[in-house]
Amino acid sequence: MKTESSSSGDLTRRQFLVLGGTAAVLLSLAPITGCGGGSGGSAGDQGLFVYRLSSRGKRASRASKKHNANMLFATWEAADAHRAHPGDRSRIVQVNLSTLSYERLFRIPGRQAVDLRKL
Repeated sequence: MKTESSSSGDLTRRQFLVLGGTAAVLLSLAPITGCGGGSGGSAGDQGLFVYRLSSRGKRASRASKKHNANMLFATWEAADAHRAHPGDRSRIVQVNLSTLSYERLFRIPGRQAVDLRKL
């Protein structure tokens, strides 16, 4: 079996996939600046980090799914202490929240956990 070689200007499928994958990785690593969307704060507002529990990609009970969808925590330790039940193995993930939203949710001094169902 003889295969035709491509001319010098054509890419093979493998070369195209390698170049596309490289471009995707480089674009994902590049910082995005000046897009003006997302946090809802002022133009210079970088926001604050809060934590939530996530069972994405894992088997989880209905109780932990409901709990994870509606709770925000001020610290990693608070998120770890407020799991849905003793067997809950959800991951703790960091979320960027605008300063205005953070102040609205955690305005009571010492509040570590917020249930979004009870706002």
